[in-house]
Amino acid sequence: MEHLTDAPVANILILAGIIFLAVGIFGRIGGFIGTIFGNIEAGKNSRVLAGALGVLLIVGGGWLHDENHKSSGSNLSPATPASSTAPASSTAPASGTAPASSTSAAGTTSPSVAPAVPREVPKANASAAQPSPLKTTPLAAPEAVTPETAPDNSPTSSPQAVGDDRLVGTWTNLTAQAGSIKRLEVVRVGQALDAHIWSSCSSGECDQGIHRLGSSGDTSTYDFTAGDRRRRGSLNLHTPGVLLLKADVLEPGTQHRWHLNWVLIKSTLSEKTQSAFARYLNAPNQKAFAMAPGGAWSFQFKSSSAAAAARAALQHCEKRGTGCRIILLNNDAAE
Repeated sequence: MEHLTDAPVANILILAGIIFLAVGIFGRIGGFIGTIFGNIEAGKNSRVLAGALGVLLIVGGGWLHDENHKSSGSNLSPATPASSTAPASSTAPASGTAPASSTSAAGTTSPSVAPAVPREVPKANASAAQPSPLKTTPLAAPEAVTPETAPDNSPTSSPQAVGDDRLVGTWTNLTAQAGSIKRLEVVRVGQALDAHIWSSCSSGECDQGIHRLGSSGDTSTYDFTAGDRRRRGSLNLHTPGVLLLKADVLEPGTQHRWHLNWVLIKSTLSEKTQSAFARYLNAPNQKAFAMAPGGAWSFQFKSSSAAAAARAALQHCEKRGTGCRIILLNNDAAE
């Protein structure tokens, strides 16, 4: 029955065509239809014309009915926005955030749910279609920054400096002799220490170059080869201004080896302590110089022996400080 009302013009044409065709076939119309339009009696020519017109009306009405049926079918074929977007509006992210079809307080949507794209609705039926919830949500929502993709702005720890900064400065050997280290300058280069070394020679000072200092506990070391000799040394701070240097000189390929001890003082050492060293070096033998790590010192000269001078110097030094040790015995560095 629905086809009787879906295309009224086409149905009227078909009905009229049937009436005209009946006139053409039977020559007359009566009965119920006759009560409406009156009894129709047609001649031979009128019957032929009525039959032809009836066929044309039936064909035309059928064609028009078919076209209306196609048009209504195409209008009903697109899915409504409510049904096409149902998965997006009913599916929520696993984390419990708002569905993709709703707008969050921050104006962002969960990137884990892909928004459904509705098919284009013909303009003629756009007003009748239900508005899609997706129209209120930006299609190109900004992605939320997660902890996995967030830039790492945590401060990086800088490499730890190697060596004792108290070594930085100029040091002079108190008992320099030919072939011994006469002077060295220590500088900080990045996280390491470099030592520029000069030795005592006939011309005064001979440059031995710049060498990187290693570190082992509280001791800094150097190791280099100059000419046919290898030179190794360890630097130990006795006080902030007094350096005890133990050196080994070797001739590679031979059994020749020399072990040497030197006492070096820093250029920033107090004038009083530098004056004490100068007076000690000018004093006659048998003598000894004692010094504590805190800087207290004492020396003894004109003793009966070097050992007696050492005992007396230590006794006097201990009265003024603790941890005293003999650093000079006569004019040589003590072992």
